[in-house]
Amino acid sequence: MSIVSDIVAAVDRLAPFRLAEPWDNVGLLLGDAGRAARRILVSLDISERVCEEAERVAADVLLAHHPFVMKGVQRLTSETRAGRLALRLLADERAVIAAHTNLDSAEGGLCDILAGMVGLEDLEPLQPAPAPAVYKVVVFVPEETRLAGPGLALEAVRAAAFAAGAGQVGKYTECGFSTDGTGTFLPGEGAEPAIGAVGRRSAAAEHRFEVLVAERRLGAVLAAITRAHPYEEPAIDVYPLCAPPPGVGLGRIGRFREPRRLSVFADAVRGVLGLGSIHYAGPSERAVERVAVCTGGGGGLIDAVAAAGCDAYLTGEMSYHQVEDLAARGVAVILGGHYRTERVPLEAWVPRLSTEADAEVLLSEGEEESLQLR
Repeated sequence: MSIVSDIVAAVDRLAPFRLAEPWDNVGLLLGDAGRAARRILVSLDISERVCEEAERVAADVLLAHHPFVMKGVQRLTSETRAGRLALRLLADERAVIAAHTNLDSAEGGLCDILAGMVGLEDLEPLQPAPAPAVYKVVVFVPEETRLAGPGLALEAVRAAAFAAGAGQVGKYTECGFSTDGTGTFLPGEGAEPAIGAVGRRSAAAEHRFEVLVAERRLGAVLAAITRAHPYEEPAIDVYPLCAPPPGVGLGRIGRFREPRRLSVFADAVRGVLGLGSIHYAGPSERAVERVAVCTGGGGGLIDAVAAAGCDAYLTGEMSYHQVEDLAARGVAVILGGHYRTERVPLEAWVPRLSTEADAEVLLSEGEEESLQLR
């Protein structure tokens, strides 16, 4: 049976929390990480109606796209709506997890899904996420010692590094590389060498083992390698790397196989989002091929949209002056509403969570009834 921390880990695998914007508040926001998690209720927001629904379906965990408390909250009391919700959820022993801008930015997240649903191809991030801090750790391990036979020391160090979290590359784990060479050393007074003797220069057949390590795991990996290594003073090198993560970041840019009129594209978006009507700005007959997409509120990305040379920008909402600004730069705008541009791709994302989390996953129905545009 899963516990709340297992659900947090499942969400992190699909939409890594490190991708969240600095101002955002994601992850486990409320509840006991060690409590049982048999049923998850997914919604855009935490509201009174969603809390009532959680009671009806006996959900242990609420997974919301929008955090119901943000950073800097100093008190949770019954005097505020967020406080009342928090007190109610705590009394019911329900946990709350938020997956917000990390879910927008993730590969296969909401922006990817919406862009695919409207027919765009060759997707790439509109505003790529900054590269995560990654290090290459290199350690030199003897082929054989007095206490360990051929290759055993290397295997012990390799296993310790992997167990501590080293060697993850995308969806692959336990990735490493080793090669053979010769190491030299001169043990000084007080040393207790595993090979050779004090005061005598020695040469030993050694393996160079190297592995990639995420910054948050670096300390644990170095400690694990040191404990497993037969030398009392192991030689370990740490090299910082900088490689941008592929396919992640805010918004998406894509293109149609064949250009289409702006009015035709807008009508297709209306159908995908299930709207009776849709707002767009720009000449109806304008040819559209390269398009930017951002779910929810997309006003903060207008400079990136213009710089990317897009013909049109599909988002949920922007201010009048932001639309006017893009129009002056030759970019048409389609506004599908904050709720629908997030809710529709969220519905498509929920099955992914169902396959990743060992718990029943339900999509809020009460929220849809109360908030959908008519």
